[in-house]
Formats: sequence, C-alpha cells, structure tokens
Amino acid sequence: MKNIIMNAINNSKKGFITYEQFILLVLYDHENGYYQMANEKIGRKGDFYTTSSVGSVYGEVIAASFCRFVKNNLIEPFFIEVGGGNGRFASSFLSYCEKKEPEIYQNLNYYLIDASQYHRKLQKELLTNHLNCKYFSNIVEIEQINNGMVFSNELFDALPVRVVEYNQNEWQEVVIIIDELNNLKENLVEIQDREISDFLRRYNFVGKNGQRVEIPVGMEKVYNLLQSKISKGIILTVDYGFTREEWDAPHRMKGSLRGYYKHEMKSNILENLGHMDITTHIHWDELKKFGLLNHIENLYFSNQRDAILDFGILNWLIPHAQSNPFSSEYKQNRAVQSLIMPGGISDSFQWLLQTKGMSTNDLTKLNELISLNEYK
Repeated sequence: MKNIIMNAINNSKKGFITYEQFILLVLYDHENGYYQMANEKIGRKGDFYTTSSVGSVYGEVIAASFCRFVKNNLIEPFFIEVGGGNGRFASSFLSYCEKKEPEIYQNLNYYLIDASQYHRKLQKELLTNHLNCKYFSNIVEIEQINNGMVFSNELFDALPVRVVEYNQNEWQEVVIIIDELNNLKENLVEIQDREISDFLRRYNFVGKNGQRVEIPVGMEKVYNLLQSKISKGIILTVDYGFTREEWDAPHRMKGSLRGYYKHEMKSNILENLGHMDITTHIHWDELKKFGLLNHIENLYFSNQRDAILDFGILNWLIPHAQSNPFSSEYKQNRAVQSLIMPGGISDSFQWLLQTKGMSTNDLTKLNELISLNEYK
C-alpha cells in the first residue's frame, strides 16, 4: 500500500496528495484497500466495535420501530441498509420481523449495500435463510424505491475528508508528501479549493494556531445519492459527530481524524497502511443542511442513549430474569444495560431521523411512534 501511495504522490503534478486522495486509497482501493481485505474488521477479532456488536437488541429495537411505521401506513415494507458490515444488524432485524411480525416479513424487501466484497460474502453466509435480501456494492446499483426506510450506521464517518490547519493567521490545507528519507509526511499548502474555503466561511471557523478541522468533501455526494433512491420515506442515520458549537471545544483542537488498529486508537494514520480503519467525527449541521436543500425534514436528532430509549428499548428488559450470567435472559438485560447506561457505547453516537415527502399528519403520527420513553 505504501508503494501505491508513493506512486500517487510521484505522479501528482503538485508533488503531494490530499487526505481525501490518501483515504480513498488506503480504505477503498479495489485490491489493497482496508475494506477489501479478507479479514475480520468488526468485533473482538477485528479493529473496532459497532453498536450491533452488542447482542441482537439494537437491531430488534429498530426493526420494531420499522414495523410500527409500516403498520401505521407511514412507509411500505422496504428497508435499505447502507454499509451492512458483517450482517449482524440485518440478522437481528430480519429475525425479529420473522418471529414477531410474520406478515410484514413476508412482504419485506431488505437491501444491503456494502463496498466490501468480503463483507458481502459474510452477509450472504449469515443471512442465507432470509430469501428477501438482495446485496449490492454501491447505492447506484439499486432501483428507485417508491416508499421505504434507509438506514446507515457509521457510514459517513468513513468517508474521505480534506484536512485544514490554522497556521500563521490563516487556514492551510494539510497534504501528504514524501520526505528525504522516502517516508510519508504531512505538509501545509495554500488552500486552493473553493469548497474548503466556503465550508470554513459558512460555519464561521475563525481558527486558533494549531487548530485542525476535517472538511467533509465526500458527504454531499453520498447523501444526495442515498436520499434520491426513495421518493418518500424515512432516513435514519446513526453515527458519531459534533454540532458546530461542539467543534470549538478546546480538546477538539486537533480535529478528529484517527485510526483504529486491533481496538487501539492511532493518532498517526500514516502507519499500518491498508490494515487500519480510518475515521472522523462527522459535521451534523452539514448533514442536516443537505436534507433541507432536498426538501427533507430533520424530524428528530438526539444522542443514542435518549434515542434508543425513545424507540422503546426498555420493552426488551426481562423482569425477574435469571441470575445465571450465561442465561439468554441475563445476557439480554445486560445488552440493554450496556446501551442505556452512561459510560457505555451509546455515549459516542447520535441519531438523525429525517423524512421525505410526508404530510403534516404523517409527521405527527411518526413523532408519536418514536416517543415511547415514559421516563422523560
């Protein structure tokens, strides 16, 4: 992978590549990119955990909400998961529908979209008994959906970004060069891309010496493609990120670009090339803006703990469960606890629920169906 990156730099007229180009290569190169490698990425044997790693409860809660939406005629039984990973979320979701809502399950179409050939292989193996699944490598491959729900978990944080740093009273772009010892190294250059300057101006990033910000240059294209595939319906985005005000916190001065290698966070992403996940916190205000530009309603936004409570996770607690820590009841209660307790995995995530093409009455009904937290 290092040779691929160095060739890209040597072939560049400017003598460097941007972080956007770097991330595209190390994560998405068709042969050597991280997501194409045939090795475990998610879970204990991989490099990172996702919420769907915490048992089946997470997928079941969202499946139950989806079924409520269908039964109230807000959407049709069509579910699109973008970035399906190892298929564990889909397995939980589909198994719940099959067991609890068999009529919906019989009419359900479930699309999984994942750029990783390895992940699609895992999905097909895990979901072999669910004949209502179809598998795609890219959003462009699916046809237009009349009415349904689009779901993604940690999709936008893995998209390529550009990086800027405030230095000598101005913003400069951080790029990657080859140093005199033939190693990869960062360098600062003048910003020449108007998209970057417009973003900094739009969100009033004044800048402090040494401050870094990631510019989400890949977000709009992916979001527009994603939302264009449904004429009417719900878009639920789960990810980790910050609102504009949160980006100004002193401890975020160095931005959020980082790597994860065997569950260790790496601040230097110029190492472990092609063998490490690379991620950034997303700009939620930018994602909401893209929705508004496409006449999409930003109906609900919350941290994951409150969201999963609103969506009814307490219904998964089993009263007087066995004290045996290896019993299924005990494990389920422990999974619920891990998702709602402070200090757990939900501290890192937020949920954004958007709607497209829905009437005022539909929005009112939808709000009622996701307000199941009686402890508010």
